[in-house]
Amino acid sequence: MKTIVIPDVHVPFHHRKSVAKLFDCIRREKPDKIVLLGDVMDFHALSIHRQDPRWQDNLDKEVRAGRRFLKSLRDAGRKSEIFYIEGNHEDRWNRFVAGRVPVLRMLGISWENALGLSDHGIQLSRNGVEVPCGQGKTVLCMHGHEIKGNSTLPAGKALKMAKEFGCNVHIGHTHRMGLVATTVGKLDLFAVEGGYLGDRNMPGFAFMGPKRRPTAWKRGWAIYDSNNTDTPFPRLIKLP
Repeated sequence: MKTIVIPDVHVPFHHRKSVAKLFDCIRREKPDKIVLLGDVMDFHALSIHRQDPRWQDNLDKEVRAGRRFLKSLRDAGRKSEIFYIEGNHEDRWNRFVAGRVPVLRMLGISWENALGLSDHGIQLSRNGVEVPCGQGKTVLCMHGHEIKGNSTLPAGKALKMAKEFGCNVHIGHTHRMGLVATTVGKLDLFAVEGGYLGDRNMPGFAFMGPKRRPTAWKRGWAIYDSNNTDTPFPRLIKLP
């Protein structure tokens, strides 16, 4: 079984050329599963951070861009089982509704319905997705915001989570790319941070300021193959 794991896209502030290469990869690899690690959407209009005035009142444009992305994803992976893990940027919607207009929840107005996940046969997960990797092992895919703390080293946050949960872990969230392996007791574990697919020159990242935008962020994604008998590790696709 082959699984493609896609990190933070931050639609509509995604890197267009990188996303086009991703869709080409999906068509070529024909994965059985596709896992979206969360922060597929930026939901800049709902951010508590400093906002770009051009996007403050354009939630509708963000949603339409998200629907286009998910349709293109489904078109590329027509036969793939697709899972969408909720990230902290999707949770911007939940927190906005809970804090300001909780009655909307009673009307079934949610980010997943607005994006039309069910229309594209995409399954929502708020607790992570376990997928098979090589050597008969599995890896737990999560967004990465589920526990507090961070690390300056690529895969450092994922390693902390792997030790916490006692299993192999693959996350997005940090926008960095790296893989580490360790032994905890009698457990051989690995941890992966899978990069991102955003364009840090776009308005969604402008609140950070030009001097604070990390150079360690790497664009790319990962591919797991459960038929691989040599290693359980994914193939990390790194883009320039």
